Amino acid sequence: MQETHHKWYWHYRQKLIWLVVVLVIAVAGTWYLADCPCHADAYNEYVFQPYQALRIAVLKYIPFSIGDIVYVSWGFSLLLLVIRWVYYIAKLQTYASTLRYAVIKAASALVWLYVLFMVGWGGNYYKEPLARYWQLEEKNWGDTSIAAFDRYLVLQLNATAPRYKANSFKETVRKAKSYYQTYTDCYKNGKGLQVKPSLFGNWMQYMGVQGYYNPFTGEGQVNRGELHFMQPYIICHEMAHQTGVGAEDDANLLAYALAVSSQDTSFMYAAYLNLWLYTHPQLRMRDSVAANAIKAQLNRTTIAHLKELKAQRKKYHSKLSSYTGDVYDQYLKLNGQQDGIESYDKVTVSAWLWEQQRNYKLRKLYIP
Repeated sequence: MQETHHKWYWHYRQKLIWLVVVLVIAVAGTWYLADCPCHADAYNEYVFQPYQALRIAVLKYIPFSIGDIVYVSWGFSLLLLVIRWVYYIAKLQTYASTLRYAVIKAASALVWLYVLFMVGWGGNYYKEPLARYWQLEEKNWGDTSIAAFDRYLVLQLNATAPRYKANSFKETVRKAKSYYQTYTDCYKNGKGLQVKPSLFGNWMQYMGVQGYYNPFTGEGQVNRGELHFMQPYIICHEMAHQTGVGAEDDANLLAYALAVSSQDTSFMYAAYLNLWLYTHPQLRMRDSVAANAIKAQLNRTTIAHLKELKAQRKKYHSKLSSYTGDVYDQYLKLNGQQDGIESYDKVTVSAWLWEQQRNYKLRKLYIP
């Protein structure tokens, strides 16, 4: 009996030592990446990009999302783990040692998941902001700038709406990948780009999610049921993450710049509409009279699309979207995005700066 207890003790101790060692290495690696953007650049070039290209090379032949399946399986595993722990706690005298070992195993799994996350994606959060990388000169941003950009977006929506043409999901993905290959310097001509329809379908709407990037499989997932005039921008956004762009406002900026540069009316229209959805509420909070006057100039097609979008959001509105939003907000903050989920809105400033300077400064979209 004493010998068995001795073996268990050394087994626990060995597990704990390895757990601490791996955790220290993981934390040290995170600090190293956060210390200087040059470290994140090296991670991007020598770790993330080759790994991303490899993952997509393997998974692109599978028509459905492996990332969705991974998350569902983890969810079931977590549920079973909780049930098992509750049972162990209820019979603690009998299963005390088993519970201790189960806790150590769970902690070990979490640490290794964190390592896998950092290797496959996390280092990108510490890269130089895209606007700074593109040397977009920041100017005074206030009511005048917001109104000017809002007015500009309405003009562009009115110009592109008559030529807007809806594409299938598959065709939109194909075009988006082609535009990344043509208008950016993405790694090895876009070999790491692949967006799939999510298996969660409209359940994503209840969570307030249009699409997401899976850091473990490298796949981009988008709800196929998302409105057709929103899809091009959303797909470009998820592909932006696949190029190594971590920050959400940077992914928004790259998606916007790419869609506008493509000269594809469907992509341009989607980009202008999505940016207007970020910009117009900001103007309305500052000057509702000016906002209403500008909105009144919108064409009938866009007005119809806005009504359709409003109806969809009302249909799928739920408390679940608030919970998932709070969780993702904390996730972003834990990964160095101080503004959390509000960082999405920062694209209003960077996109307007890009529009003002792109004609004479930016000929190609370079990705850090």
